[in-house]
Formats: sequence, C-alpha cells, structure tokens
Amino acid sequence: MEITNPKVFVSYCWTNPEHESFVIGLAEDLVGSGVDIIIDKWNLRDGQDSISFMESMINDKTIKKVLIISDKGYADKANNRAGGVGTEAQIISPEVYASATQTKFVVVTTEKDPEGRHYVPTFYKGRLFIDMSDANNYTDGFDKVLRWVYDRPVYEKPEIGKRPSFLDEPQKTSLGTSSFCARAVDAIRGGKTTVLGYFDEYLSTLAVNLERLRLQVEDANAEDEAFLKNIESFIPERNEFINLVNLVCRFNLGKDFSKRLHAFFQDALAYYYTPELVNSYRETDYDNYKFIIGELYIYTIASYLKYERFDECVILFGKYYVPLKARFGDSPLTSFTVINQNIGILDWRNRTRNLGRTSLHSDLLKERCHGVPLTFNEIHQADFLCYIKAMAITDEPYSYWWPSTLLYSKGRYAFEIFAKASEPRYFHRIQGLLGFLTGHEFLSFINEVENSGRVPKWGFDRMSPLRLSNAEAIAENN
Repeated sequence: MEITNPKVFVSYCWTNPEHESFVIGLAEDLVGSGVDIIIDKWNLRDGQDSISFMESMINDKTIKKVLIISDKGYADKANNRAGGVGTEAQIISPEVYASATQTKFVVVTTEKDPEGRHYVPTFYKGRLFIDMSDANNYTDGFDKVLRWVYDRPVYEKPEIGKRPSFLDEPQKTSLGTSSFCARAVDAIRGGKTTVLGYFDEYLSTLAVNLERLRLQVEDANAEDEAFLKNIESFIPERNEFINLVNLVCRFNLGKDFSKRLHAFFQDALAYYYTPELVNSYRETDYDNYKFIIGELYIYTIASYLKYERFDECVILFGKYYVPLKARFGDSPLTSFTVINQNIGILDWRNRTRNLGRTSLHSDLLKERCHGVPLTFNEIHQADFLCYIKAMAITDEPYSYWWPSTLLYSKGRYAFEIFAKASEPRYFHRIQGLLGFLTGHEFLSFINEVENSGRVPKWGFDRMSPLRLSNAEAIAENN
C-alpha cells in the first residue's frame, strides 16, 4: 500500500546560518509536497537529549527515508566522527555499507571543494547523490529528491511482455541463392563477360536447393495449412527469381539465357514426381512444387512478352525431358504443358473447409502478385498465350493448359501483343511465337478453338479466345 505522507528524517550540520536557511527552505518545500519531515529544528524540544533524538529517528521503523544534507562541515564531522553528525554517521554507515542497493539513505550535496569535487562523507563514497550545489539548479535537484522520497524514478523498467510468438514459429528455410543472384545482377548491370556463367550458377543452385522445400506433414488434416505456409515462405526467393529474369529480358541478353531457363524448368520438373527411393506417398505431397514452379514459369513468360523478346520466348515453349515420367509408362519427352498441373490440395481445402471459392489456385495467384515488376494483367496475357500454344499442339492430344488467372480477366478486349499483331510489321515479329505464317491460318485455328469444348468456363463466365486473340483483325491485315 502506498504511503500518502512518507516520513523523512533530515540529517545535516549547523555549519552556518546560510546553510541552515537552505536546509529549512528545502524541508518546507518538501512538506508542501506532502512529505512528513522530521528535523531537529521542528521536532527537538528544549530539555530533550539531542543524541538520543538522532538515534531514535534513524532507528525509527516508521521513517522510510533519511535525507543527508552534506556540505564541508557535515563531511568533515562525519569522517572524523565528531559531534552529533559523527554519532549519526556511526549509526548510518553500517546500514549503507550493508547493501549496495539500499535506497533508504541519500546524500544531497550543497558544496564543492576548490577542485570541483562534491563534499560527500566517506561512508557514502561511490554512490549516486543529488547535486544541489548550484542555486540555479535548485528545481531540478528538488524534483530528484521528491522522486526519491516517493520511489518514482524518472526511468522505470516497463512490465515484462509476452514471449514473441514468431520465436515459436518454424524456422524459415533458406534456399541459399541470394549471393548467387546478387552476383548475376551485378554482372548484368556491369556488362561483364561472365554474366551467363553467374546466371547459370544461380539457376543451378536454386534447382538443387528446392529440395529443402519438401512438405513434411504427419497430420493429413493439416496438410493444406502446411502447403500455404510452404508457398508463402518461398515468396522472397520467388521475387528474387522474377526480378532477375525481368532484368535479363530488359537488357536483351539473348537466347542463351532462355536456354538456361529452359534447363532450369526441366530440372525443376523432377520435383513433381516421387523420388526413386520413396515408396509411400500421397498424391498431394508435391503440390507445393507444382504451384511454385508453375508460378515461376508463367511469370517468366510474362517477362519475355513485356519486353517483346519473342524469339527468346519460343525456346521456353520447347520440349522438356522428364525421366521420372517413364516410371508411370509415359514418354519422358513432353510439352511445356506438363508444368501446368492441377493443385489437388487446394481442391481438397476448398471442399473440406466449405470455402465456396471458384478457384483457390486463381485466388492465390492474384493475391501473390506483389513485389514484382509485372502487373496481373501481364500475367493474364502470358497465361492466355500458354493456353493458345497448348491448343496448337498436335502430337500430344491430351496436353492442355488451364489458364487459372483468366478467372480474374474481364476478357472484353484483346491482350496487348495480339492487339498490336493486327499491324503487319508486328505480326511478322510475332509469327514464330504464335506458330502461324499468315493471319488467316491463325484465325482458322482460333475459330476451331472458340467452337471446341476445351474453352475454360467459370460458372456462367466463358472465355472468348476469338476476342482475346484479336484473330479477326489480324487476319484482315495479314
């Protein structure tokens, strides 16, 4: 319980009238601030024993604080054990020496020696004191005395908070690619001849270290949450990859870089399948890789289209050699459509958690489009091109590309590269990427797609390849 009027005994020396006046003035100010001051001038009466009075005051259990006003006279008498001050010093010093953390006794200094050192009794040496030797700083000194009396220091330790929750979260997996990426970026910007080697080194390191992202889930009911945390943890590395690819496209570094990217995706596709020494697995065990690598691919295509690197982009639509497919009786040589896979764990989450979403895959791709130099509309364009390219494949009748992001595309107008392709000069540049020599051939193909049963629908919304591809305008001018 807090004491309303704390009792404080004042120990001082009658050095001279000026000093006594200072002591009485300080005592009066403290009384005015609610402090019950005990001092000989007010509490010692004629006929009483002064020595006994001082001893009783220092030993009185109701007195919580003893204020020592120290000038030269007080320090000398205390050190020499002379007079009443000496008696008080004999009583006080054992208590001060007994505890390094005591707060019952405090010294207020009012005088300094010729060398500027405060007069402090020997028993109090090395402890903090309150300096009131300068009349100009009286207010500051008085405030410090009050804070000491009421145990209200200027700086108080705050309450100890709760342990940060992030400390209990699983440690983020590092893929160890940052330094390799930084070297590649520096080489690109610096025009170094070693840039391709640095780029290849980065991609090779990323392909190998993706192994660290394997899902380890014992509780099947928590697998979807583990999946979401896994792909969320990859965002920094994803942004690192996309920004580097964007830089490659901006600086127009050529087809060798596209070939290195093709090789990277070919290596990464191995993560879609069960490792050779694993016999027990769930179909959704590799869904995090299907999502991550599919996302990297669509962003890569979008970067090449943004900077109109059409010839280089063609390379990424080439065949991919995936030996692990042969384990299931499939040909190891496959089209780029193998990159685009259904994410079963998201279907399970949507169904089991009763989320009622049209496509969680589409939702996630939209939500994650941040921290990169590409807009979501540019992602739509890349996704649509992949769909068109997949529909044109004739040697793999079951190949398909589901353009997940187009759920969020209004589809009211043609995408940029298709709109520009209505001009003959631009169509000539994009012919190799589209895979058609004339605009009429392209229109005939698009009409077949438009009328086929392989056009994506989301509820009542149906995508229009004819409108998005601008095929009629392209055929009219080419």
